[in-house]
Amino acid sequence: MQNSKLVRTLQVLSPEELKRLGKFLQSPFYNANPAIVKLYRLLRSYYPDFDAPKLVEEKMFKRLFPNRAYDHPKMLNLMSDFTALLEKYLIVLQLEAEETQQKKLLLQAYAQRPDCYPIFAKKLSGMDNHLEALPYRNEHFYREKMELNLQFFSHPGTGMVKAGMDSLRNALEYFEAYKSLAGAKLQCARNDWSHAVGARRSIDKVQENPVLANPVYVLYKKLDSLQRESADKAALLQLVRHFIDHIQVFDPDDKSNVLKILLNHSNRLINKGDLDSIKTSLELYKTGLAYDCFLVQGKMKESTFFNIVTAGTRCREFEWVAHFMQTYQGLLDARVRADALALAKGQWHLDKQEYLKATEILQHSFAEPQSIVKSKVLLIRCWCELYWEDASYLELLLSQLDAFDKHLWRNKAIAPRLVKGVQHFIGFTRKLALHKVEGKAMPELRSAILQEQNVILKDWLLSKAS
Repeated sequence: MQNSKLVRTLQVLSPEELKRLGKFLQSPFYNANPAIVKLYRLLRSYYPDFDAPKLVEEKMFKRLFPNRAYDHPKMLNLMSDFTALLEKYLIVLQLEAEETQQKKLLLQAYAQRPDCYPIFAKKLSGMDNHLEALPYRNEHFYREKMELNLQFFSHPGTGMVKAGMDSLRNALEYFEAYKSLAGAKLQCARNDWSHAVGARRSIDKVQENPVLANPVYVLYKKLDSLQRESADKAALLQLVRHFIDHIQVFDPDDKSNVLKILLNHSNRLINKGDLDSIKTSLELYKTGLAYDCFLVQGKMKESTFFNIVTAGTRCREFEWVAHFMQTYQGLLDARVRADALALAKGQWHLDKQEYLKATEILQHSFAEPQSIVKSKVLLIRCWCELYWEDASYLELLLSQLDAFDKHLWRNKAIAPRLVKGVQHFIGFTRKLALHKVEGKAMPELRSAILQEQNVILKDWLLSKAS
């Protein structure tokens, strides 16, 4: 029973939601089966883990029906009916949180009933006022306005000569605005994906809408232009400034989406050797933190946590980074928190040039393949920096590079593109070390690093080759 759909769905509820579920199940409007209420009361005592030995169908059935022999089909039907009610409960909870959807459904209810046109028209006017009072003019706003005008146009009680014509014209205008803004957002997302996977040839241009002056659309249009053209630092800085200055007009999804795209673009500049763009990335991270753009259901991804630490330490803001780690570590998923903190602290000590301290921390036993790769990259950097100060570390560095290379060949859980980028990093680091020990000039190696498109930490490699 522990792995049943019913139990897995109960586990997603918060304690308060689980408590309210009892009242929902006791409502005769939704449930007429007292056995489901009894099953709920039995199961809630096992929340949230539901891992007790007693939690098996036969034992639950005996507690539900003490005078009956175990009936497997009956138990499965009961669990299925409970699951169906539980999913209906989730719909009710979701509807409670969406005022616009409630108003739409009520308006639709009046629209589908005869002789209700006056009430329908009044509710439609209220819905329009509700939409106008919303804080954001995003694609959802334009779609809702379009659908509202279409609903008014389609009602048999609406006069077609004037009111119908006006509502249809409005619907068309809102449709064009919706199409332009939604299209711009989707195109920018596609552009970002194309950059990430190395498929830049597929980047197209956002279709122009000269009438739409919405600042969100204007920013996405400029963002599309930046993505399609070569890395333009001035254009990026201009867009970052525009975004930060107008961030209040973006809804939470747009804030997070634009931040992600701007950060990806800034990081590409960093990877091409533009170290000043690290400051731009840190400013974007600080802006995102101020507006809670990096939290998903109250949690922060470990990759985001590490990237913020990296940007902060590379800008030498060590006190700010220490405060960030202390403040946000509790928002990391408990399953990855230890790994994420070890990586972050390793990066922190590395950029403080406390290399041996960093190597001690990075001896942590990492669980996830990506965390293992990140930790090994940091360790290679530590040994390389130590070798740059003391030639006796050469053999240790080379042996670590060989071991890391073999690990990558054996590990199939890492994306091939990332593997190739790390392998290039290993190869260039090995050549840097050998060039140094042999006293060779670096210009040709530096040129090779610059020309390689897929290599991680290109800016660091270039700094060692300078």
